[in-house]
Amino acid sequence: MDNTQLVISTYNKIAHKYTNKYFTDKTDFPYIDKFVSFLPKNSRILDIGCGPGTFSKYLINKGFKVEGIDLSEEMLKIARLKVSEVKFNLMDMRNLEYPINSFDGLIVPYSLIHIATEEIPKTLDGFNRILKQNGLILIIAQAGEPDRIVDETLIKGRKMFINFFTRKKLKDYLTNTGFEVIFQKEKQINDIDSFSDRVIYTIARKI
Repeated sequence: MDNTQLVISTYNKIAHKYTNKYFTDKTDFPYIDKFVSFLPKNSRILDIGCGPGTFSKYLINKGFKVEGIDLSEEMLKIARLKVSEVKFNLMDMRNLEYPINSFDGLIVPYSLIHIATEEIPKTLDGFNRILKQNGLILIIAQAGEPDRIVDETLIKGRKMFINFFTRKKLKDYLTNTGFEVIFQKEKQINDIDSFSDRVIYTIARKI
């Protein structure tokens, strides 16, 4: 089983437990608010790695036009039930099936961390392609060592592939793929089920 299949398989297994724990979690909302404060009203936003639709629901309720993508069928089933007003598609963030300049903003919440190091530049190139000029991206990542197989915390006996980042590494990736980082913060968290005790919030603009 390759890394992507491992991630999909594990998310399909933990989808309901994950939703029960995190769907109403508002921890990241201040950073979502900061991100959208840079966007025009009625902006079109793509939620990349949408999971059960937590952030899509928050954004649609704030008046934005939102779509979501994920590779976990179980997560998508939950998202479609919980956030029926949003269109959710089964899609790989490494191969985005959207025309150029499709979106004003992209959010990538805890999902780029499942892409292997060697595939990050190509993935970010794809993000750049579908963003409009001066469009914005918010990446929520976890801090640590790259390309690791770790124990899944929500179900014993399952594994997960995680690509942890540093602030500098993430900034360098973005700079090298046509983005300008306009905000970055690393925050300590206290979540026994998190793979890291530090979260990195990064907002960048397509230049």
